[in-house]
Amino acid sequence: MKLFDVVPGKFFSILSSINREVYFDALMVLHNMFKFELNIRTNDFIASLITVLEDRVFELEEDDDITETSLTISGKARLILNRFVKTGWVDKEFIDNSFIEIITPRSYAIPVLKLLSEIGDSTLQEYNSLVFATFSGLKQALNENESHLYEALLSANKNTEQLQYSLRTLYHGIRGFLRNIIDHNDVNLLLQDHFNEYKKLSDRVYHPIKTMDSVHRYMAPIQNLLMDISSNEGTLRFLHERAMDVKKYDDISQAAENVNNSIDFIIDFYQTVGSLVSEIDKKHSAYTKSSVEKIQYLMTADQTIKGKLAEILKLYASASDDKREAVCEIMEKNIRASRQEYFDARSLYHKNVRSRRVYREPLAVEPNKNLLDFSEEYLLSQINNRYTPDKIRMFISNLLSDKIELTSNDILVNSDADFILLILAVIRQNDKDMPYSIEISSTNRVECNGYFIPDMVIRKKES
Repeated sequence: MKLFDVVPGKFFSILSSINREVYFDALMVLHNMFKFELNIRTNDFIASLITVLEDRVFELEEDDDITETSLTISGKARLILNRFVKTGWVDKEFIDNSFIEIITPRSYAIPVLKLLSEIGDSTLQEYNSLVFATFSGLKQALNENESHLYEALLSANKNTEQLQYSLRTLYHGIRGFLRNIIDHNDVNLLLQDHFNEYKKLSDRVYHPIKTMDSVHRYMAPIQNLLMDISSNEGTLRFLHERAMDVKKYDDISQAAENVNNSIDFIIDFYQTVGSLVSEIDKKHSAYTKSSVEKIQYLMTADQTIKGKLAEILKLYASASDDKREAVCEIMEKNIRASRQEYFDARSLYHKNVRSRRVYREPLAVEPNKNLLDFSEEYLLSQINNRYTPDKIRMFISNLLSDKIELTSNDILVNSDADFILLILAVIRQNDKDMPYSIEISSTNRVECNGYFIPDMVIRKKES
């Protein structure tokens, strides 16, 4: 179905009109009343418009059937309402069995009103825990209430679409801040962007994605849950039948296609989301580095007379002939420049005397055994403290030994190094060469030799 098969041709004309700012404010009044009132009375809407229209300029358009002399504030408000009716935004009707006139927004106009309000709203939307909500909904439905598994799948599909949209919006939002660095040459504007605007974006969106709603932590468990569902014929059959009951498909094949597409979409997204998050990390690092460097450059730029003269000469060198003449005129009017020279003792010139290079025996360096021992010990400690993938694999292999799986109660953490290796093992479990998998069973924590670790199960992968 095409857009203008549903929306009237003049629907968007008010947004390109000479009175578009007034029309936009009037639409926001309509949207606010729609959120809080079931029946929007015409008189209430007109009264609210009168408050908005005070001291506002409103120009008549060609198809307005009214003269300039009769255009009062109330007349402006009614003219705006008639414009909304004429362009297909609202309808006028009466409440049943009464003479009370009300305004009813068209069904296609309601989402447009919501979109316009979000565009005009400068406040940043808080990020919701979409990844954890997807994981917990699917896991709870599988373990406790399988009758609601289809609803959990619908919710997971919706959360995944919103997460994809949020991540892409965040990526392009950071790109916008990078463009602002190039455009701004005022330190105050750069500081305002960095510590006010970008910090809000980082605190409300970027930071939650990386910490409390960690994509890397839940993406593998979500894929495992969905693969278990898709490999179980009984569960799939139940989902197809439930889809028939909820969405009333014509036949079971359409319901099966809908369910399978939802599962495939979520699995495919979580297989590629890691690269998307990595690109966001790169943009975040690039913005932070560029912002700090630009601020440092502007703050340390030469602000002396010599520096300002250098900037004027740079402008003169890069300008066209017409602009060069203008620059020269300004300099002649405002700058009194003359050449000044003086002679003193330091001005005398002495010719450099070349000297021959003399080759002598190098000085002997006496070895210091204490220094050598200390250096060797320090170097070995630095090498041993590196937490490489091989060291992580060896750590997990020693934990498992000849066991197939291991719970948190069986893990022994003897030092900070063991604790760090265990953290890295959880983070890097999805790397290709890691011979194990980790499933975090619940949000509970287990105390192990003074260290608190998650309630989890470490399993050896089948070779």
